[in-house]
Amino acid sequence: MNPINQHTAQVIPFMQDGSYFYKKGIEAYENKQVSRSLHFIRRAIQLEPREPIFLCQLAIVLAEEGNYEEANDWLLKIKNEVDPKMSECYFFLANNQAHTGDFKEAKENLEMYLELDKEGEFREDADALLYLLNVELGIEHNKADSSTPFYSTVLMKLHEGDYAAAEKEAGLIIAEKPEEWETYAMLAEALWKRNKQKKAEQILSDLLTKENPVFFARCQYTMLLHDMDSPEAAAWIESLKHLHPMDRWERYAAGRALYHAEEYEASFAMLKSTVPLDSPVYSHQLAVAAARSGRFQKALRLWGKNKGLPEHRSSRIQQMKDRAREKKMPGEHGSEWLY
Repeated sequence: MNPINQHTAQVIPFMQDGSYFYKKGIEAYENKQVSRSLHFIRRAIQLEPREPIFLCQLAIVLAEEGNYEEANDWLLKIKNEVDPKMSECYFFLANNQAHTGDFKEAKENLEMYLELDKEGEFREDADALLYLLNVELGIEHNKADSSTPFYSTVLMKLHEGDYAAAEKEAGLIIAEKPEEWETYAMLAEALWKRNKQKKAEQILSDLLTKENPVFFARCQYTMLLHDMDSPEAAAWIESLKHLHPMDRWERYAAGRALYHAEEYEASFAMLKSTVPLDSPVYSHQLAVAAARSGRFQKALRLWGKNKGLPEHRSSRIQQMKDRAREKKMPGEHGSEWLY
C-alpha cells in the first residue's frame, strides 16, 4: 500500500491578506500596469482599511496619473484620522497641492514634513519645492516670468523646430547681451540641427570650460553627443540621470536632454515638477514624456487641457492622443516633442 494514502493530508489555507494584494499592486505599478495596481491596492485597503502604507501608496499611484483630488482625499485621511505622524503623507500632499495651485496649503504641509522628518528621504526635494512655493507666494522675488529662459524667444523657436529663425534670433540677442550664456547654448542647438555640428560643439566646449561652467551647456552637449552617436554619449547621459538640480530651470534642462537621449523615465521624473503647466508648449512636452514612459492616461489628461489649438497643431496632437488611447507611443522620436 502506498504510504501516502495512510494519512489524511493537512490542508493549510492560503491567506490572502492585505499585504498579499498590496505586493501585487506594487508589482503591477512597477510594470506600469496602473489599472491593475489600483485594483490590487484598493483590495488591500478593503482588507486593512487603516494601514497607512496602503493608503499612501494608493495616493501616489493616483497622483502619478494626475488624479490629485482623490489622491489628496486619501492623504488627508492619513493626516486627520489614521496616522498624523506619518511624515511622507505631508510631503506627497504638499506635492499634489503644488500641482493644483493650492500653494499656501502646500507650503504648510511641506513645513510640517520638514519638522517631522528633519533627515527624511525626501528632504532635498522638499527644500527645492519649498523654494518654488515661496516664489509662487511672493516670498521669494526670483519668480519665473517672461524674463526666464523658459520663455526665451530663441527657445520657443527651438520648440517649434524653426532652427533658422532660432539661429537668427540668438544672434540678435547675443549682439545686445554678449554675456547671456544660456542663449549661446540655444544657438548651439540651432546650429547642429542645421548640420553645423563643429561650430555648435565649439560653442558648448567654450561654455563648459568657463570658470563657472554653464549647466544648460552640459545638457545641450549631452544632446549633441547623442545626436552624433558619439561613444562618449552614454557616460554624459548616465551622469545627467544622477543629478538633482535645485533650480527649476536646470531640472527642466536636464529632463529635456534626457528625453532627447531616449531616457524617458528619468526625463519624466525631472519634467513633472518643473514645466509651467499653464503654457501649452510645456504641457505638451510633459504629455509626450508621459506617453513615452508608458503613462498614457496622464498624457491624455495633459493634452486635454490644451484647448483652441491652431489646426496644424491640433491635428498632430489628435493623432498622438489617438495613439495614446491605444497605448501606443507618440510616433517618431524627436518630432513629437516639437510644438
